[in-house]
Amino acid sequence: SMGQRKRVQLARVLAMDRPIWLLDEPSVALDGEGVKLLEYMIRDHRNNGGIVIVATHLPIEMDDPMVLRLPPRFPRRMTFVDMLDRGG
Repeated sequence: SMGQRKRVQLARVLAMDRPIWLLDEPSVALDGEGVKLLEYMIRDHRNNGGIVIVATHLPIEMDDPMVLRLPPRFPRRMTFVDMLDRGG
């Protein structure tokens, strides 16, 4: 199934043991259990100093930190809400 293929792709990411992960729509075709596993993997990788870049059309947690390339008048790290408040 598509969900099984997605799990294999995620296992490959783990097996490569890279400090930076670039994930394109990682939760597509995953069931609820698979999404929870993905969230755990991302959280664990970040807690261990890793960087995760995710491209997705799904809503994000409003307090997730984002690093953006912005003009100097903006701070380098902000939440999505901070960015909206500043007119980003």
